[in-house]
Amino acid sequence: MAVYSAIMSSANTLGQLQKKMDGISNNMANSNTNGYKTRETTFSDLLHQQVNNQPVPQNNIGRLTPPGLRVGTGAAIAQTALRLEQGPLQETGRELDFALTEKDYFFQVDSGETEPHYSRDGAFYLTEDPGRPGTWTLVNNQGDYLLGENGERMTIPAGARDFTLQQDGTLTALQPNGNPVAVGRVEIVRITKPQLLEAAGHTFRLPDLAALDLTEADVLEIVEEPNGELIQGSLEQSNVDMSKEMVDLMNTQRHYSFNARAISQGDQMMGLINNVRS
Repeated sequence: MAVYSAIMSSANTLGQLQKKMDGISNNMANSNTNGYKTRETTFSDLLHQQVNNQPVPQNNIGRLTPPGLRVGTGAAIAQTALRLEQGPLQETGRELDFALTEKDYFFQVDSGETEPHYSRDGAFYLTEDPGRPGTWTLVNNQGDYLLGENGERMTIPAGARDFTLQQDGTLTALQPNGNPVAVGRVEIVRITKPQLLEAAGHTFRLPDLAALDLTEADVLEIVEEPNGELIQGSLEQSNVDMSKEMVDLMNTQRHYSFNARAISQGDQMMGLINNVRS
């Protein structure tokens, strides 16, 4: 029974360790992705029981191992936490590159779904607005539209140039005739409960808040005055620590190897038991 329990415990843990290695691999693959945030996996024990089979306490004197026998079912992923530490800033000098310097601030983008998505990637590009011929708007490298005030796309006159970001987040430009024009205000939001964010490709989205008995006001607020937390001509890099990810990967692979070996040795022991019985 104990051998069978050990095999099941290792088998359950193997699948969870594989998920952790997948998460580490995803972090490492996005080490050069603008605004990417690391996800960190933690584990907890599954259901286990303690069997105290020594009725004489004096016999435990001098024992080096824990008393009794712990029979468990392995470990499982308890949480995959989003790490929002600020990534390093890289100066690009490009007019439509923006960086956020507060870790819980996000750009709002329209990805084609009913609700907006949230992103830390501040690299935007001009594209013709399909809904308004003759005007342009801003998109990220995934084609998601940057949203301004009231959740609306920015309207940029065709031929506009020399974009300048004001301290309050307002983006201005020069028209072809040289006259200045206010393109709109980049609306920044603060996510007060960032661990609710769900990955949606290179962006994030909020879950069904009503199912959690929450409202939008409970998890999100509009930043009225960025006051220098929004910088033009720079991009936030990924906050992935490659040295830490490599160490975590090696440790996880070692744990995986130990559990795989436990299954192999348990199988051999079961074979010996069956041979004795026969």
